Amino acid sequence: MRFSGFSLASLPALALALCLLLASSPAEALSIPPSLKAPPRVKSVRATDGWTNAKRLAAGLPPRAPRTFKRATPTVPDPYAPVKRSAPSPSPSPFAFARPAVETAYEGRIVARYAGSDVPVGYVRASSSGVSVAGDVSGEDEVQDGARVAFKTTGSKALFSITALQDTSATIDSSNSGSETSQESESTTLIGAAGASTLSSGSASAVPLGTVKQTAPHARPALTGGESAIWTFDAATKALTAHWVNPDGSHPHTRVAYRARDGALFVAGDVAAYNAAHPGDVVSEVTLYLESD
Repeated sequence: MRFSGFSLASLPALALALCLLLASSPAEALSIPPSLKAPPRVKSVRATDGWTNAKRLAAGLPPRAPRTFKRATPTVPDPYAPVKRSAPSPSPSPFAFARPAVETAYEGRIVARYAGSDVPVGYVRASSSGVSVAGDVSGEDEVQDGARVAFKTTGSKALFSITALQDTSATIDSSNSGSETSQESESTTLIGAAGASTLSSGSASAVPLGTVKQTAPHARPALTGGESAIWTFDAATKALTAHWVNPDGSHPHTRVAYRARDGALFVAGDVAAYNAAHPGDVVSEVTLYLESD
């Protein structure tokens, strides 16, 4: 039996030629193209989080969703959500609507009572010679002898000056009627502490109360030799309290003291220390109160 083109006798030669061809060809020529390989096996959905879209498509997965359309979750804040303030915005000024301090005017007479009791010592009187206590307050004459005072304050912690009002009389000749008339006026005197001593606890120093020049609150006594704006007033108890300022600017705890020998009044930092230094001329601590007219 014959075949056109080749015979069975040529088959061994063709098999040998094919073996030689395979032996001389590189391995890459015999490998399967990547496009024909099976896609990688996906173990879990979370394992594909870092894949690119090309790798996801090659594995038969859909592409990743665009980042700009990702919904916010409770753990991932929305960058486009309005910012919520933790506290309300402050006003331009905390004191923008604060009411101005209003002064209250008081007028009457000052009575001194022994500290810690209601026992009166006398009414305070003021003159060019000084400030003192009139003595017993049991009679009407003693009340009239006390100086009538006036002051204005904006509160229990505001320092102010006390003015002693003194009546003065003047006789005026009226030329038209030929008669004489009497006209009354008021002169003012400031009641304060006259001196420049340094007061403190344990110190025997004292400063007498007297008529002084006008000074500002917390002013030092070095320039004027005294202080007028040393008083505070408690509207509930009607008590007047003195606050002395030392020459160095310090503010000692100040007490008012009364000397029975001449009725003089002092401010001191330590009444017991003063009496220890002056055993023959002791003083007593007193509290001043306003008695309104």
